[in-house]
Amino acid sequence: MHISNMTKILHTARYTGIPLEILQGTCPAGFTVKTLDEATGEQLVREAAEADYFLVSGRLPIDETVLSAARRLKMIQRTGVGTEMLDMEAIKRHGIPVYVNAGVNARSVAEHTVTLMLACLKRLPQINVQTHAGVWKKQQQGVTTHELYGKTVALVGMGNIGRTVAAMLQPFGVKIIYTDMYRQSAAVEEQLGLTYFERFEALLPEADILSFHCPLTPENTGMLNQKMLALMKQGSIVVNTARGKLIEPNALYDALLSGHVASAALDTHYEEPIKEGYRMAELENVILTPHIGGLSYEAFERMMRGAMENIKAFEEGRLEEIAAKRLI
Repeated sequence: MHISNMTKILHTARYTGIPLEILQGTCPAGFTVKTLDEATGEQLVREAAEADYFLVSGRLPIDETVLSAARRLKMIQRTGVGTEMLDMEAIKRHGIPVYVNAGVNARSVAEHTVTLMLACLKRLPQINVQTHAGVWKKQQQGVTTHELYGKTVALVGMGNIGRTVAAMLQPFGVKIIYTDMYRQSAAVEEQLGLTYFERFEALLPEADILSFHCPLTPENTGMLNQKMLALMKQGSIVVNTARGKLIEPNALYDALLSGHVASAALDTHYEEPIKEGYRMAELENVILTPHIGGLSYEAFERMMRGAMENIKAFEEGRLEEIAAKRLI
């Protein structure tokens, strides 16, 4: 199939600097890519009218208003795998296929996850600040830190990222327990040293570290709440590199304030971007990062290149090559 020079990809967020350079650098020959000048719904609707493809990232909703304006739209490609910004019912009504980039940033998120686990155990943010300030209390500071060795790590979700985290944890000598809607095969469980729990609440009393790696659904929104936190060990650690709304933030704040949860590391947050007055930012036993787990330079470049390759394959009619990446 001939690719017109007028084939236009609309990126539904706003990139500048290096992210924009990567986006433009991965755009295939014969296509143009446009990123939003302002990340507003109004501009998205205006730009949608000329788009053949949507490359969806950010938080702007792809809803009936946007789709009605996008008369030329052939396909929607996510940069990642999350779909909370997509109005699936409206998309189905318009008959637009949706493709995702499953697994493309699994290693980056997994590395970030393990880094956050270790940073909590070693109290790196607090001790870094103290050392910068000239505090040198070697023994007193050292004995407030802990080893990962021998700990029980509970993983909620065992998709691409969960399995990659489990593989990375192998050399640390931890016990790995997990829960998921779908149990892994016996071979995978043996290879990664996994123990399956059918119910989320059943693994909580066992966990020294609880780490989330599942998608957000209406059923699991706020799954870590006051009742569930009360089941966790005194002094446990919570890590979230999945979706912020999996955790009820006020309940976690109270558990951190009381010391029932020793520390938390949150890459994803109940509301993004975080706003002034964010209570988690008050606590020194909380590590905060701005949803960057999957955005290392290498992962971001793979993500953009993979998304663009999917769009090019779709335009050329090579649908069988990308069938596994189709969501609807």
